[in-house]
Amino acid sequence: MPTIRLDNISKLYHLGEFEHWAVQAVDLTIEQGDFVFLVGSRGAGKSTLINIMAGVTKPTLGKVFLDNVNVEELRPREREQAFSSIRCIEQGAELDRSDTIYGNLSEEVRRFFFFRRRVVNKTLADKALAVVGVPESGDTFPRDLSRPECRRVLIAKAVLHSPAILMLDDFTDRMDEDTVWDMLHLLNELNRKGTTIIMSTNSSYVVNTMRRRVVTLADGKLVGDVKRGRYGYI
Repeated sequence: MPTIRLDNISKLYHLGEFEHWAVQAVDLTIEQGDFVFLVGSRGAGKSTLINIMAGVTKPTLGKVFLDNVNVEELRPREREQAFSSIRCIEQGAELDRSDTIYGNLSEEVRRFFFFRRRVVNKTLADKALAVVGVPESGDTFPRDLSRPECRRVLIAKAVLHSPAILMLDDFTDRMDEDTVWDMLHLLNELNRKGTTIIMSTNSSYVVNTMRRRVVTLADGKLVGDVKRGRYGYI
């Protein structure tokens, strides 16, 4: 299971004539088995940092290490393999409401040189759906499930192949407290079984309920890193 290490990471975005440093000089190490809340106000750089750690976004400056390997020194295929143990549920992620749950859990498989097709491994899908608490839902459509159940399916999709690291970007946004508690219980159980959890959030309720490691960003800079922290502890 990989350890993530960020060495002096910065990310610059060009917005027309303006420049914006979304993340600035961040040093951070996340060990295997950690449960980390990434907190800060909107615009603090949480999503950018999540995307950099997930391999979605390349930093402008600095280095990303997975198990002490600088990922920028890897060939494209090696880099893809290095990040294959990480799954990320992006901010605003939703299910395809025109497809079944099995369809939403299908994967794109390359065949020959250009042809691709969608494939469902129903054994893995049923196992993942059972783990997140929505068993026997594969043949249903998202409209047949409640919103909390749909959120569980998103987690099932992310953990289909038992990733070492699961990242969630503002996943509990706009959830009621009962649903949030159910999600946190599920994530805690995944973490107990060995999955590293990295979760960005603006919710003090989420952070204060769990009392796990809290990493705080402000204006793109790391200003706090507290074990068993509470929201606002730096």
